[in-house]
Amino acid sequence: MHDPVEVRHLRYFLAVAEAGSFSRAADRLGISQPSVSQQVRDLETGLRVSLFQRRGKRILLTPNGLIFREHARSLLRQLENCLQELGSEPGQSRGILHVGVVPILNVPLMPHLMGLFAKDHPGISLIVEEISSTEIETALEEGRMDVGLGFITRHSPNLLYERLCTDEFALIVPAKHPWAKRRIVDFSELHQQRLLQLPDSFVMRRMTDEICRRHQVRPRTVAEINAIETLLRSLAPLRAAAVMPKIALCGRERLKAVPLRGKQLGLEIGLLRLSDSPTNTAVADFTQLTKIAVPKIIGKSHS
Repeated sequence: MHDPVEVRHLRYFLAVAEAGSFSRAADRLGISQPSVSQQVRDLETGLRVSLFQRRGKRILLTPNGLIFREHARSLLRQLENCLQELGSEPGQSRGILHVGVVPILNVPLMPHLMGLFAKDHPGISLIVEEISSTEIETALEEGRMDVGLGFITRHSPNLLYERLCTDEFALIVPAKHPWAKRRIVDFSELHQQRLLQLPDSFVMRRMTDEICRRHQVRPRTVAEINAIETLLRSLAPLRAAAVMPKIALCGRERLKAVPLRGKQLGLEIGLLRLSDSPTNTAVADFTQLTKIAVPKIIGKSHS
């Protein structure tokens, strides 16, 4: 009696799920479309459920297909890590660690963290993806990432949020801004002031909007820019400011963080991972490293 699921079934299923088409999946796999279709039919027969449904020319996952996709990704990743560890030298960990990081933390934190991690784990390949906080949470829940580095929102009951340190929102200004030499700015003074902001698809923008509502402040948004680096480089040419965590200044000498006086301006930075997922050695070691290194990096950026 054959097992209902084999490794090739997982690979073919995920290829179709990601491509949304049997023909495109076949092209990516380098095999014929009838072969892909037959393997998926065999898989559905073995599982006794339908995994795909047709909507015109589109191929969509059924509710059972969505569930199976999450587990298929996790199983393949575990298998790949296992095979790499079996082929490694004794005592040396091997595998892949997929890390998601929010844009504001990527440049200030990840180069240093990757250097420290690679030094002690030369056999582990790091995949670092800069995406939004919401996308990190979704990727962790779907098993597409191992760990996330971002803000502690506690939006998902399925995730474990581990606090690393706290930061606070400040007024980020260029050196020649009229307020660059201010020791402190009351948040109420930002009413109708020229600000550059992220789009509201960013969690950080939604945080600043809430702070503005709390202080009954309505700044003048000069521009919305969906890239942190571009936004910060645009402050001087546009003679504007931005409300961002102080960590945004890490490694940037021509900008200044002016402290703000107001209510609830702090935010927590932490690690995110799936609550019930087994913690492999790489995740455990990366977690321990960040708990030690990140508070030090944040502290230096504030000094």
